[in-house]
Amino acid sequence: MVAAFDNLFQSTPIGSSIDYALPFPKWQFLSYLCETKNLILHGSQNLEIEQVEPRQANDKKAFSNQVAIYATTDGIFVLYFAILNRRKHPEMTLFNSCFQARISPDQLSEPLYFFSITQSVLIQKPWCAGAIYILPRQSFIQESTQQAQGTEIIFPHWISHESAQPIAKLLVEPIDFPFLDQIHGHNDEKLIQLASANPNGFPWLDALES
Repeated sequence: MVAAFDNLFQSTPIGSSIDYALPFPKWQFLSYLCETKNLILHGSQNLEIEQVEPRQANDKKAFSNQVAIYATTDGIFVLYFAILNRRKHPEMTLFNSCFQARISPDQLSEPLYFFSITQSVLIQKPWCAGAIYILPRQSFIQESTQQAQGTEIIFPHWISHESAQPIAKLLVEPIDFPFLDQIHGHNDEKLIQLASANPNGFPWLDALES
């Protein structure tokens, strides 16, 4: 698998679309690139981006509410952002998390995920084709670690305030996202109320409707 991943990436011309025909999940390929090379991933429904530009985000967390390129080093997390049709459903809100917990000084847990979108949109199955843009990591900074109940939490969330030219892109489909059937649906009003009343109450389960 490793040899196949390396051969595929090295044989793809700079700036080209990756011709993926390997028998391994695409998320494994993407995660491998980030684990072994100084690369990072940006997911989009726009299949023809030549230069990724910083955009203003809308989030309660200061780190996630900047004019920036938002990217990740997690091959599953990036797929979530690529296969949600936010152009067709601009009213859709996203509520999600991806992190690892430090088990010992030299060991982290497996990645832990949570995915939820507006329930009224979820029932319409707002999936679409998307693209993962593979970018150089040099200008990106990672979100700071946090402490939760005495445990260090590491997030694969990165931002850059500079534009970035893709090294390559990988086209993806909803079927490539392994947790498609495990995306929750939430009530937007309830989520806002609960988060305002208890900002540290993640994941605010009373807001979930599915």
